[in-house]
Amino acid sequence: MGPATSNHHHADLLSHCFQEAERRVPELTRRCIDAMLSSLQAAEGASLHNRQRQLFARATISLAQNRVVLIQTYPRRLSEGFDNRSSEPGMSGLAELSDSSMLQLVDDAAVNESLESVRLLQNLLPLVEHALPILDARMSSLIGLDTVAVEKNPLRPSVFARELRDLMAEVEPDGDVRSLWMQHIAHVLGRELGQLYEQLALMLQQANVQEASYRIRLVEDPEASRAVAASASATSVPDLLAEQGIGRGASWEDARVALPAMPSLARSRSEVESGVFQAFLGRREPVFDQPLDSAYYDELQREHAAVDAQAALPLPDSAALAQSLQALRGLPVVERPSLPVSVNSALNADDWGRFGLAHERTRVLLELKQRAQRASQAIGLDLVRKLVNQVARDPLLLSPVREAVVALEPALLCLALTEPRYFAEADHPARRLVEEVAQRSFRFNDEFAAEFQAFMGPVREAFNRLNAGRSDDPQPFSLALQGLKSGWAAADQAEQAARDEKLGALRLAETRQELADQIAWEISLRPDVFNAPELVLNFLYETWSLVIASSQLQGAGAEAQTQAWRTVVGTLLWSVREETLRQPKEVFERIPGLVKALQEGLAMLGKPQQESQAFFDALMRLHSPLLKLRRARARHDARQSDFTPLDMGEKLEPVKRVVTAVQRPFVTAQPWMAAQEWANAGFEDTRPTSHESDFSLEPDMLEPEVAADPPEKAPLSDAQSPVVQRQDAELVLGRLRKGTRVDLFSQGEWLRAELVWASARGALFLFTSTGGRSHTMTRRSCERLIRQRWLRPVESHVVVDDALKAVLQPALTTQEPAWADTESDALG
Repeated sequence: MGPATSNHHHADLLSHCFQEAERRVPELTRRCIDAMLSSLQAAEGASLHNRQRQLFARATISLAQNRVVLIQTYPRRLSEGFDNRSSEPGMSGLAELSDSSMLQLVDDAAVNESLESVRLLQNLLPLVEHALPILDARMSSLIGLDTVAVEKNPLRPSVFARELRDLMAEVEPDGDVRSLWMQHIAHVLGRELGQLYEQLALMLQQANVQEASYRIRLVEDPEASRAVAASASATSVPDLLAEQGIGRGASWEDARVALPAMPSLARSRSEVESGVFQAFLGRREPVFDQPLDSAYYDELQREHAAVDAQAALPLPDSAALAQSLQALRGLPVVERPSLPVSVNSALNADDWGRFGLAHERTRVLLELKQRAQRASQAIGLDLVRKLVNQVARDPLLLSPVREAVVALEPALLCLALTEPRYFAEADHPARRLVEEVAQRSFRFNDEFAAEFQAFMGPVREAFNRLNAGRSDDPQPFSLALQGLKSGWAAADQAEQAARDEKLGALRLAETRQELADQIAWEISLRPDVFNAPELVLNFLYETWSLVIASSQLQGAGAEAQTQAWRTVVGTLLWSVREETLRQPKEVFERIPGLVKALQEGLAMLGKPQQESQAFFDALMRLHSPLLKLRRARARHDARQSDFTPLDMGEKLEPVKRVVTAVQRPFVTAQPWMAAQEWANAGFEDTRPTSHESDFSLEPDMLEPEVAADPPEKAPLSDAQSPVVQRQDAELVLGRLRKGTRVDLFSQGEWLRAELVWASARGALFLFTSTGGRSHTMTRRSCERLIRQRWLRPVESHVVVDDALKAVLQPALTTQEPAWADTESDALG
């Protein structure tokens, strides 16, 4: 790739980074503003001093009034700031970002002018420190720098802080209010930026953008080299090679790695060290293209004889293997040990034919080494076997998946004669096939389940066809992957339909609740809410706002009805005012219509009558003086026909009111849902078993609990399943992200589920397991599951890339992965 092409590619990547940030910012902003509202409300309620409480109240009201403006304007301001990266005449955008004179995006003096902004930055940085250094390093490399320059990162936190400060100054003139806003947005903004930076850094890593260096390393410093190698476990394979100085024009002497003796290249057990593999993947053609000598071929003859002797040995006892598998099947999936698998393992002959035998796979390796003519071909074959063995020892993969990779070794080996380094190419069909199968297998946690067997059947067929062909052409691998993905897509389509139905109900509830919260704020700003009874305000904020929102979401045909529901607000507030109670005739005329409208609105919403009965009873008590007056008037009219002023001498009970001068609604974390909506969203599938007496999602939604009966299938014994502390459960819950996989104990069985949706306020979660089964739960329910260890996040990773990194640097890594290769490998 020439310099011009490379610059164009990097410019496209930079544009993609801006576009991804612009795509995520609107939702990020909305979550930040909503979290600010909740935080300010909580601070107001906890404040003990009247002046401070009034300041919090002003900040909350102003933020509520400017919420829509901030949410709509802040993303646009950031987008305009990104667009200001346009270059000077004759200067590319990348060169401009690399030039120290570029001030549009890197001028932090404006940010530092504001003490509030400085404090905001101070609070932001600790929350992004896990992700920002990586993004800084890759962004510096992307714009053409060899060392990291954090001030050149166009997406650094100071850019977000500056635009936020300027926008807040425009919409809110009060500096004290803005200061509170800055304080209460810092935590949530930092968390959101950390997630954004993680995504951008991952996107650049996947595009093979290397990390610029944070320090200068001396060439002759071996400790620095070891430190670089130790840190490479967190980098991609191309980055690892680049950090070792391989692939950037260095000479073979600089690598200081010598080829093994020729006889060692002929052995079935690889004796090639990681340094040789590193140099080999750096494409050192002049060295690795040495011809193989006679000593190599002589050693091959001895290896063939050893394999023939191995073939004469008795086969493993299949009955004993079946018995051990049956014992394994009786254990809960989260307790099953990871079965050892390696290239020396005997596999099921019914599944894999003759390549289920270890000596047959080794025989293929030796036959290919016999055909090899250059050292690169022999090393390439050793690398394939080493990688296959590394994947086979990955404990995160189910044993049948690891066995399938081992069984595929003959077909993988055949490619190495013509493309010895193909496994270092991320888009090679063979590597993609192994990776895609491994990633798909993370959807399952039970190798004996029918769903997993349905997944493995086509995989075995495809792998066996590749072994039968044993071609040096990668095209069959590409076709095999296409066939598998076509079958997966058909299954996913059916699951997606069921998932969309659940998501539709949840998203409608979330949208309705967000709109209802906004309507509640609008109601709270009316002058007639002052001194209104608390129970009336709570009803308007929590329930009637939902009625208005539900009607408003029905679209253009419901404007008249929506306006009618809004009119009810004023009527209800008017009916409970103390001065209104002195106008009995008008109140008597309007109360029946008011009550009817309230009942019709609640029925439209789907709220059961019994849930609102307490409010109507309280409303009747508020109107009790008028009712007493009406009864007294009836008695008086019965005694006299002529009108006389009413003076019954009867003392009426005063209306009992609980009022607050500045009562306002809280932002509702969990959306309200009707009973049928809860069922449609999949909440009925979430309980561990139908007999669990200590767990419930929504008590009024579930069947009566049977405390005397134990679970039909206990997930784990008490000793094996200690309760997780609440704070630890909250940490686990806070780390859940879309795409996170978990082991979930539901309806008496352990399921592998994936988080496919979470509400913006983190109050509802939707998981799906195999077969399209949905598991929806509230935050409280999710936390309970975590505390009981009935919901456990599952680790996953990029299988082939991590295996390759482990092969390249097993001796230099300070802390190896659990699946890293060692000298005690079964190869020996």
